[in-house]
Amino acid sequence: MPREEPIRYATFARRAPEGDTFDLDALVPGDGELELEIGCGLGRFLFERAVAKPDGRIIGIEIKAKLGHHVEDRRQKLGLTNALGLYADAREFLVRARPDGCVHRMYLHFPDPWWKKRHAKRRVLDDLFLREVRRLLKPDVGTLFVQTDVPERAGEMRAQLEQAGFSIEVLDSNPYGARSNREARADDDGLPVWRYLSRP
Repeated sequence: MPREEPIRYATFARRAPEGDTFDLDALVPGDGELELEIGCGLGRFLFERAVAKPDGRIIGIEIKAKLGHHVEDRRQKLGLTNALGLYADAREFLVRARPDGCVHRMYLHFPDPWWKKRHAKRRVLDDLFLREVRRLLKPDVGTLFVQTDVPERAGEMRAQLEQAGFSIEVLDSNPYGARSNREARADDDGLPVWRYLSRP
C-alpha cells in the first residue's frame, strides 16, 4: 500500500500579507475595537470572544501551521465574520504590523512552556515582544491580558512586565466572557490561575 504524502499545512494555512509591513487594522472588516490573541491554539478563546463581543474584531495568531489552518477553517464554518485565524510567528508578525496604536486589547494565555534555561530564547514574552505590544496598543486605553497556571512563570512574567514599564492589575477572574482550552482545563481541575491586566 503506497504511503500517503503528509499534509503540508504551512503551504496553505492563511498568513498575514507579505511585505515589510502590512495593515493589521484592515485584516478584519469593520470599525469595531480590534483585539489580538497571541497563540490561539485550538481557537476556543477566539471563537467565544467573537461571540461575546459581536461589535468588536479579533485576530488570533498561531505558530503551529496545522492549528492555524484548522482554526481559520473552523472560523469560516462557524460564520464568524468578526474574527480571523492566522498562521504566524508572533515576533515576526508584530514587527511588521501597522498602524501603531490600532489594537485595543491583546491576550496571551498560558505562554512559554519552556522550563530549561537553554530554551529561554524560545519564550515569546521578552523585551522585543513587549516593545512591539507597547507600539501597537491604543494609547491610554490599550491593555495586555496575560494569564498562567504556573507560579514560577507568573512571577517571572510580572517582573518582565514591570521592568518594561507596564502597570499591572491582578485579576481574580477572566472578565472577557471567553476561555482558552488550557484555562478551561485549569478551571475543571481546580488549579489556581494568575491573571495580569497590564497597561503601557
